[in-house]
Amino acid sequence: MLSPVADSVRHLSRHSAVRFLVVGGLSVAVDTGSLFIYHGVLRIVLPIAAGLSFLTSFWVNFGLNRAWSFGSSAQMAPQVGRYFALVLANLTANVVLVSGLTWTGTPYLLAKLIVTASLSAVNYFVSKRWIFA
Repeated sequence: MLSPVADSVRHLSRHSAVRFLVVGGLSVAVDTGSLFIYHGVLRIVLPIAAGLSFLTSFWVNFGLNRAWSFGSSAQMAPQVGRYFALVLANLTANVVLVSGLTWTGTPYLLAKLIVTASLSAVNYFVSKRWIFA
């Protein structure tokens, strides 16, 4: 018999939103860690290393969300296209919203946190209803 805490963790880990957040955290770690490996260890020039680490994180995030968060078995090619569209929309929204919030006087790091939290919530629903549906 599981303890109440273990049972709660097991129950939460079954929810796609919790899995989505875990995958997001892992993706940040993969992006940061691979940047260190590409640039810090392999000495690849920073712009290329940053691009490679982003692509590495992109595929880890896509793959884990597809398989684990949402358990999708639909054709992958259309999902990759929709996911890429979401990434581009996020980039645009991030630049516009962080800039807009800082223009209103919000400190830039707070603006970044607000935008990231907001986009994460939107991304979950877009992923669940459109990308991995």
